[in-house]
Amino acid sequence: MSIVRLLPLLLLIPAMALADSDKNYKVASNQFVAGSVVEPIANMVIEAKGTAVVSQKPSFPLKNFNLYWRHKKGPREYVWIQGKPDFTNYVTLHAFSLAEAHLLPSEVAYMRFYAAQNLKAFQDETDIYFDKYYLYSPRVPRLFFMKNGRWQVLREAEFPGVVVFENENKDFSAAFKQSPLTKLPKAVFPLKADSYVFTYTAPGFLPEVDICSVASRSVVVLKPELIAPDTASGQEIPGISMELADVKATKNLEETEILYDKFIGELQKVASFVDTMQFDALYPKLKTPEFLGLDKADFNYKEYKSAYEGTRMKAKSDWMHSMTIGVSEVNAAFNNKLDSLQALPLRVALTPVSVTPVRATDSSVVDSASAPLKAVMLKFGQSHERIDVAWQGTAKDIGADSLYKLFEQNGNDVPVIVTIEQNKPVWLHKESEVSGRHHYRYTQIEFKFGTQSLAGVGEFILPAYISAQPEVQRWLSVAHAAPWRAPQEILEAAGDDSASVIDGSLPGYDNAKFPRIVRDTKFGTVALIDSGTFRYRGRVVSMSPFAIMTTEVTQNLFAQWMLAQEDSLKRIKDRSSFRSPFKPVHNITWDNARAACQMMGGDLPTEAQWEFAGRADNNEGAVWEGDPKDSVGNYAVYRNNSYKMGKKSDAYGPQKVASKKPNAWGIYDMSGNVAEWTRDKYFMFSLWVESSNPTGAVMGYSKVYKGGSWKDNESALNLTNGDDEDPRYWSDAIGFRCVFPRKLIEGR
Repeated sequence: MSIVRLLPLLLLIPAMALADSDKNYKVASNQFVAGSVVEPIANMVIEAKGTAVVSQKPSFPLKNFNLYWRHKKGPREYVWIQGKPDFTNYVTLHAFSLAEAHLLPSEVAYMRFYAAQNLKAFQDETDIYFDKYYLYSPRVPRLFFMKNGRWQVLREAEFPGVVVFENENKDFSAAFKQSPLTKLPKAVFPLKADSYVFTYTAPGFLPEVDICSVASRSVVVLKPELIAPDTASGQEIPGISMELADVKATKNLEETEILYDKFIGELQKVASFVDTMQFDALYPKLKTPEFLGLDKADFNYKEYKSAYEGTRMKAKSDWMHSMTIGVSEVNAAFNNKLDSLQALPLRVALTPVSVTPVRATDSSVVDSASAPLKAVMLKFGQSHERIDVAWQGTAKDIGADSLYKLFEQNGNDVPVIVTIEQNKPVWLHKESEVSGRHHYRYTQIEFKFGTQSLAGVGEFILPAYISAQPEVQRWLSVAHAAPWRAPQEILEAAGDDSASVIDGSLPGYDNAKFPRIVRDTKFGTVALIDSGTFRYRGRVVSMSPFAIMTTEVTQNLFAQWMLAQEDSLKRIKDRSSFRSPFKPVHNITWDNARAACQMMGGDLPTEAQWEFAGRADNNEGAVWEGDPKDSVGNYAVYRNNSYKMGKKSDAYGPQKVASKKPNAWGIYDMSGNVAEWTRDKYFMFSLWVESSNPTGAVMGYSKVYKGGSWKDNESALNLTNGDDEDPRYWSDAIGFRCVFPRKLIEGR
């Protein structure tokens, strides 16, 4: 037999090897034995209470500030121990960041890890430690594991640090914003090398704020000594004019704030009766950035300084109140009244102080005043007033031109209603006094004209002196992820004369940020994907920013694209057999799909771009697998809910785009409906995967398509899988979506 005839068989050998399951390289759940007793071993990192520790079944999610030990007791017996670490041994471990490797504790707990790739399945590491963020090895700085038929590697990360609190008060409490717990345990780990701001409290003691720097492999011991207010003096201090009834009688937040400021002012006036120098001598001093080795512009230091000043003011107030009779009750009444009033939403009618047209930038227009209007800028309030904000945008249904004319013709007779999520302004302080209170929790705007109510589509813009406040930054970036953006339901109904934008965020890895979604009549709805990393074909790769359509190209949008082509010879015919404006284009070849994207200034996505957007920071290939309440039918049009329904059913065939749930980044139909062409070539052997922006095989003729379709079973919908076909092939189960340079979309 000639070598030419043998070649296909030779090529099949590695493929058959790859097809072999890697289940032998996983720990089966029944191999974890609960109730097994483990005698302490040398250099054990879990603290042993007594002479032995007892194993339990693994359960997830892992608890914060706990360490877990997986010990191989026998060839097929593993024990799972939970406890507090022995920090002397803890800092000698090798650490592997789960986030950097795009792995989850719930999956690595059942993986076998190896010191080398040539070890057999049963020769995995005897001892592995876990917490919520790291995997640890007591032996080696590099670990191998088998996943999807490939050897993959974990490389050692910078080892975290530890903070230990020593305080004899059993009611002592420490907290910091990075923790989901309101009260920290005596030891906090793992902490990346950085500076951290802690708040200390205990009943009957003055609160304090502290900052410390944590280095890699360091165990920082903090010994807070809280100060008890001096209650020795029972002398009644004159000058406090208000009582509990006065606080109760205030009708709104502004009245309460005015009375509170008067209350604080009176307390300061009577400070001569109280030895405040004693407080200054007792209370911890603000640490300087030089002492901490930080720059004064460092965000953590600025947060520490802000928290210190606020906490010191409260501590001084508490200390002074302890010197007076009845003042603490009035202060508590103020706190309760302020808390209850600030929790309420607020809708206010505002008159803009200025209305400015915002025109599109177009180099072809000589006279900028004649350029088309893209938005209206409204300014509310004056600098440093309670409401000091601008808004830029347009209105649902009528567009920017009509909105501007409405104000131009009617002036102040156009009521503007602004919704503020909570009536909770940020308080700015100058030394010990409140210098200003300013709203920032704006969420919605609407315009009243006659009996009409027009919803605004745009964004609120805060002045720098407000947006720079740490309280405001936290609310914008963490709690509400840019809440000044317009709600999604308004975007979907926005006028055709402008593009609309929405920001948001969802939980996930640190580098997973919910993309901006741009709705545009030319390009459809597009997600602006930030740069990031993900686990792709056995290694963690980095991706540059790009924009991708949130749905497959619809027949309606495709028709618009083709009509826009002046050269009729370049127009591509839509041969879709299941006709509907909002169903995806299908029966399209790779060549035609790519040509359509390129007509619009884009291209087909690479397989890596497609998979990065589709998985949305999910480490698995099926977005529904992480949620026991979800199922494939909620996310995908596939064989069971389409093809199997038969030709007489409306469910048979591809369905309207976005008819199922999106992934965590707001992108629809990545699994099912129609499979989608990608830009990459296919070759039997994947010899090399670039570490940045992989582009597929160099050799090969056929093209990769991804996602599975309405004809496929659930197993074919996994986003990490793909298939290939001749670029001239077409099918009613294959369509496409496009990617674009971000600048092309952001500039609209």
